[in-house]
This record gives sequence, C-alpha cells and structure tokens, in this order.
Amino acid sequence: MPVAKIRHEVRCGLYGFIEFDNLEKRLIDSAPFQRLRCIHQLALCYQIYPGATHKRFEHSLGVMEVAGRIFNTVFNQRPDDKVYERIAEELQPERKSYWLRVVRVAALLHDIGHLPFSHAAEEALLPEGWNHERLTADIIRKSEIADILRSERPQIDPEDVVDVAWDIRKRAKVEGEVLPSTWKTLLNEILTGNTFGADRIDYLLRDSWHAGVPYGRFDPERLIGSLRAVIDPSKDEIALGLDIGGIHAAEALLLARYFMYTQVYLHDVRRVYDLHLQDFLQAWLPGRKFSAEWSQHLEMTDHEVLSALRKAAADPANELHMLAARVANRQHFRTVYELVRTHFKTHPTIFEDIREFAIREFGADNVRSDAYGPKWEINDFLVLTEDGSVVSSVSESSVVANVPPIHIGLIFVVPELKAEAAKKIKAHLDELLNMKTTRKPKKEKSSGV
Repeated sequence: MPVAKIRHEVRCGLYGFIEFDNLEKRLIDSAPFQRLRCIHQLALCYQIYPGATHKRFEHSLGVMEVAGRIFNTVFNQRPDDKVYERIAEELQPERKSYWLRVVRVAALLHDIGHLPFSHAAEEALLPEGWNHERLTADIIRKSEIADILRSERPQIDPEDVVDVAWDIRKRAKVEGEVLPSTWKTLLNEILTGNTFGADRIDYLLRDSWHAGVPYGRFDPERLIGSLRAVIDPSKDEIALGLDIGGIHAAEALLLARYFMYTQVYLHDVRRVYDLHLQDFLQAWLPGRKFSAEWSQHLEMTDHEVLSALRKAAADPANELHMLAARVANRQHFRTVYELVRTHFKTHPTIFEDIREFAIREFGADNVRSDAYGPKWEINDFLVLTEDGSVVSSVSESSVVANVPPIHIGLIFVVPELKAEAAKKIKAHLDELLNMKTTRKPKKEKSSGV
C-alpha cells in the first residue's frame, strides 16, 4: 500500500521548487484558491506585453515561499537579547512552528479576494467600503477555508491568518483601529511591508520575468538573508530591519519598483485598457458593481468577463458592442498627451488645463484621461549598522532618500481623432507654457536709496 505524501512540490521559474505540506495542499485544492488560476495578475497588460499572462495562482504560491524564507531567516537565529526577551514565548519551538504555518497560509491566501482582472478599477467596481483585502478576510472567515484551518491538528485560528494577511493600515479604514500584538504586527510586516514584504518581493520579480523586461530585477537572496528583527529606537517597538550589508539589495528593490511602475504598471496603453474594461463592466454588471457577498464573488472570474466581452464585440446589434470592441478588437482610445515633469513644475495645473481643452474641442464622449500621483513612497526602514546601532535608511542611503515620486497624467481620444487632437493639443500646450515663461515679473518698489 503506497505511503501518503507528507510534502509536495511544484516547479517555479523564479525559485526552482516550491514545497508545501498537506494542509497547504488542501488549501491550494480548495475552490477559493483554484479560482486564482482564472484571475490575471496584471489585468490586460498582456495586450502590451504578450508574456504577461500569468495568474494570481502562481503569484500566491510564490508569496508563500518568500514569506516562509523571511520567517526562517529572521527567527531561526536568536535575535538580539532586547528583542528576544519581548518575543521569547512566541519563539518556543511549538509556538514558532505554529506561527510559521500561519505566515505561510496567510501569504498563500492573501489574494483570494481579488476581482476579475485584479486591480483594474477595483475602487469603482465594488460597493463603498469594500476592497479585495476585505473580501479576502470574509472568505477566510466564512468559506471552506475556515473549515480546513479548524480541522487541522493543531488547529489554526482563521483570525490569526486574517491578522497576518490584511495590511494593518488598510484594515483600519474598514474595521476601525486594529491593535494586534507586537508579534502579529511583526508577522504582518513580513507579508505586507512596503520594502521587505513578501508580496512586493514576489510581484516585482514575477511581473518583470513574465513581461520580459529587466526593470523589476534585484537580489532577493541577499535582501532576505539580511533581514533582522530590531527595536525601533524612535518608538521602542520591534520591527523588521535590514543588516547594513543588504542595503544595496534594498536600494535595487526600490528602484525596481519605480521602474516597473513607470514602464509597465502605468504604461499608457495598459491604463487606457483598464478604463475601457471599467466602462464595459459598469455597463454589464447589475447595479454597475461586482457583488461584495463572498459566495457570489467566487463565481466570477476573468473567464466570465471575457466571454461576455467577446460576445458583445462580435454582435454590432448588442448595446455593449462598442464598449466591448474597444478591448476585444483593439479599438482603444489613443494617447495624445503625456504629462512631462518639467511642464508640471512650470505650470502645476497643466494636466487639468489640457484635459479641459480636449473636452471642449472634441467632446467628453471622445476624450478619456487618467492620472496618478505625484506619489512619494515612504521608504524609511530600519538599518542595523556594524556597531549594533539601529538607524534610519534615509540617513544611510542617498538612493533611498531620493527615489523619485511616481506621477503620470494621460489624455486619450478616439482613434479617428488622434492626429487632429495631437496637433491641437501640442499648439495649446505651447501657448500655455509660453504664457508662463513670457509673463513679466512684478516691478519691485524703489528702496529710495
């Protein structure tokens, strides 16, 4: 009689093999997780980068792998005595084993609440107060996921998983101020942290790999191997920090994120596809929104949306035909203006002025716009120096202190108006900029000297 397997593995292009145990296998085999095979990681980005067809399924497996590696790096060696005395109980073998499982499970399940096509227009397509993190928590608490966790021996509390999986700052906006223990706050940072979070590490590496671009690459082994639990001297609280030897790997990650946003995530054609997808979904969905009821949420994937979209695009008599054709038949609006930083500095309302001009000239139905930022990422993480002191990354790295803000402004028009609109907008832009540069300064009053 064959012996039941205790460990399982799947191949991964980034990490070689990803191993998982029987509990994790049951979660992977569950309906909520298998649904992620049908949710594109980067929405319609494959229209621009053909290789970017990867799904939330493989990303979630990767985040589990990275989160487990971070946990083991930080806690398989004895921390500094001042750190250890605060978390000594949780580092006892049985407790540490339990929390490693919680971290891996939380990482595995952190995206099960995503809408079809992931982040594309999430805010506009869910009822007020809802996002994919809140849906994820509902599914963990109420679906078969909760039954699987409670049937494990020793049992895993679904609320522990929610505490680690849901970014504390985002959770506070929905459920009010949540004050988890110091320990849980540290575990939450392993998964959701701005600089060292397992989610960010995996999506940057995976997205750049699939898109076929070099921008998202950095040294994850060096970064993860340099992570430490330290005490923040400004707050006297335990936090995730970085040994000074890994500072260049952290700098590379931050620059990778900046370049991935500017070159891939905020690519102008990708953004206009998101707008067209949002238009179609709001016209197609009952009440113009996806349901926030978790069981109905699980019934909707990219497949259902694409099926409806292709059907409408193929039928000129369908009332949604044109909205669908924008996506399915690549009849998307064309870019006629991209915000330039020097123009913004000279004329801070330049984007709004150009957008209003385009609408006046060509009509609101023929113009779409998209803006993001300026957004400065806060990257003030803790660094453990060679003499044992803990300092701010900003004081140690001019790169960390000077990562540029992310800022875009895009204006699009219907394809048939592209040439005319580009010409008129260019003329109007020159007029606006010349008004700023030729305006005479006010005369200063005579000092009488």
